[in-house]
Amino acid sequence: MKFMQWLHRWTGLIILLQIILWTISGLYFALVDHHGMKGHQYHQHPPQVGLSAEQAAALNSEWWGNFNDVTKIRTRLVANIPQVEIHHSEGVSFLDGRTGQDWRTHQNLAIQIANSTYSGPGEAVRVAAITRTRELNGWQGQGYRIEYNDDLNTRVYVDSHSGSVLDHRNTPWVVADWMFRLHFIDYTGGRNFNNLVIITAGIVTLWFALSGLILLVKLLGSGEMRISLRNATLQARVGNQDVRLQDKAHKTILQTLQKHDIPVESGCGGGGTCGLCTVKLAASTKITSAERDLLTDDQLEQGYRLACQHQIGNASKVEVKELDVQRVSLELTSSKFLTPMLKELRFKVRDGHFDFSAGQYMQFLIPSGQTPVRPSDVPEAFSPEWVNIKEAVFTHHEVRRSYSMATSSDTQELVFTVRYQPPVNGHDRPGIGSTYLCNMKEGEIIVAEGPYGDFQRIPGEGRKLFFIGGGAGMAPLRALIQEELAEPEPRSMVFFYGARNRQELVYSEEFERLNQRGEVNYVPVLSAKQPSCEWMGEEGFVHEAAFAFLANSDMQAFDFYVCGPPKMLSATLRMLEQLGVDRERIRYDDFGI
Repeated sequence: MKFMQWLHRWTGLIILLQIILWTISGLYFALVDHHGMKGHQYHQHPPQVGLSAEQAAALNSEWWGNFNDVTKIRTRLVANIPQVEIHHSEGVSFLDGRTGQDWRTHQNLAIQIANSTYSGPGEAVRVAAITRTRELNGWQGQGYRIEYNDDLNTRVYVDSHSGSVLDHRNTPWVVADWMFRLHFIDYTGGRNFNNLVIITAGIVTLWFALSGLILLVKLLGSGEMRISLRNATLQARVGNQDVRLQDKAHKTILQTLQKHDIPVESGCGGGGTCGLCTVKLAASTKITSAERDLLTDDQLEQGYRLACQHQIGNASKVEVKELDVQRVSLELTSSKFLTPMLKELRFKVRDGHFDFSAGQYMQFLIPSGQTPVRPSDVPEAFSPEWVNIKEAVFTHHEVRRSYSMATSSDTQELVFTVRYQPPVNGHDRPGIGSTYLCNMKEGEIIVAEGPYGDFQRIPGEGRKLFFIGGGAGMAPLRALIQEELAEPEPRSMVFFYGARNRQELVYSEEFERLNQRGEVNYVPVLSAKQPSCEWMGEEGFVHEAAFAFLANSDMQAFDFYVCGPPKMLSATLRMLEQLGVDRERIRYDDFGI
């Protein structure tokens, strides 16, 4: 299915490019005079001069016995030289009437013949002997190309065998010729509209239509796409309270619950990767591939499903876990870039007290309306990373985006690290949430909901803490480390953090100080090759560096906390599984982006 979608998209792109070529060439044909396309702007037809009686009588007739079955004889003057054209059983022959020998066109004669058909302002400046040319389709033999120094770069072709002008060519003709090639998909210039390329194009277009139909049928059959404007009713039990919800039948349960302000955990925004939006449906409800990967067999048997994977038109009742969350207004107090793509945002809670635990996250309600990107907000040092969003303007309904707190819970100042999400996967616009948040001004207010998540410290009998992170995964790991350091007797901690280069190491000075004081064994790892004179630390992927460390350590002494980009997260979890680490001693936070 994914391969078919990929192939369908690329086939559509090829067809789109051809449609653009058809449009451009069609406009050309509509706007340009057909006379200009022929290349005959400076072409004239000289009068056909026959032989006088005296000239005809003077012809050498020795050739007469050399031909069989003569059917036609024509005579004319070519540059004042008598020529005889004879049609016979073996073809057509051209003779010099003065000698009876085969006609021969020398270079100077070719220029005279060309001049007789040329009416432009230029003069013949170059003559070249040719045997074939792409500008005369199907011609092959002995001839000359005479070039003129006029404004159209005129070229006149003369055939040596007959002494006749084959055709005129110039720059407008070349443009018109390419327009014909593009319009009729005749890129070889063979003037054959039934060529291999156009046959292939026909097959590709047929595949595009058929694959689109197949994908439509599959999407309709799977329920992922529904052609319906009808409303549906969903009976929701939230804790001990029953609520009737109405929405469009094609909306997911997650979208409907969020629309009616019923709190539901969701770290990936409905992408089906975090596995947090668990609700209870009928046990007979279809199980999706995402649910098989993210939920246990016991959960699936009991009817637990992911709210983002099912439409309310396919469900009548749903049980939702009641969450202790609150909606608060946050005022931005400061913002600064930590890396070229990662910004630290600090907020204060405007309406009352807010409790949370380290490792939890908030759902920001990105408001609807136009959100212009202000290039003046971006420091010059980082402007190359933001070049694609300088003119972006977004109009969207309210969306939710999840971000983890980057500090422990002993303060009412909420700190978040927001990574700007550039255009990916074929989209021409950057991330909605990150763009809005990264362009907020100090004093501006945004609504957030939370706290969500259970990415918290594991109660342990003196076990050490091993953190593995990368990118924006720094936020919850930093909060957990701060919370542990606030304990009367903090446990020993190891922190492997991966980045591409030194500029992307977040809070590096803070963790270097903790490392020097012996409070956290901080090991930064850079994946991009660094000059040896600038970097003496670990290089490669962070999970590989952590694996080398753990191979010589007592793994039973650690609890593990992992957070970072999807590829890094999955690679790290596989590495810990390979080492035989009990899943009960692993906590991870999946951003799903």
